[in-house]
Amino acid sequence: MMTRYRCAVCGYVHVGDDVPMECPNCGAPQDKFGEMADDVDMIHMDHGEKVTYGEAVEVNPFFGNYDSLAAFVYNLPVGQKVGLHKHPTTDELFYVLKGKLRFRVGEQTIVAAAGDLVQGRMDIPHGFENIGDEPAAFLSVKGPKPVDLVKIE
Repeated sequence: MMTRYRCAVCGYVHVGDDVPMECPNCGAPQDKFGEMADDVDMIHMDHGEKVTYGEAVEVNPFFGNYDSLAAFVYNLPVGQKVGLHKHPTTDELFYVLKGKLRFRVGEQTIVAAAGDLVQGRMDIPHGFENIGDEPAAFLSVKGPKPVDLVKIE
């Protein structure tokens, strides 16, 4: 089983055999990481803990396993997008954590920034794109489960 290490500066959690040389989120040195206990059920998560700065779109599961909700943090590098799709039986809320995103929901186009909330109703096509000059991230909460996905583009 891999060990979880947490950056004391930004809250990023690294899972692996060794502590990283520096935090991929904030650049903090290796000595800012501490080992996390395996038997802790997380009920709080710092703002930066699931935000990443990679070159590809990343979808990170949020807290544990809920019976009716599916929560994820989406990380979108500059210029990256997720094409139109829909969830036939699931509503979705998007809460922007950082960056500037363009959402398309049905026939509407919405530009959203940190702190904005965008609503996606079930069976309505939607997609999103990072149109800012920094990596973007948002919390997506979908429900009820199961979450089905139909790609449109």
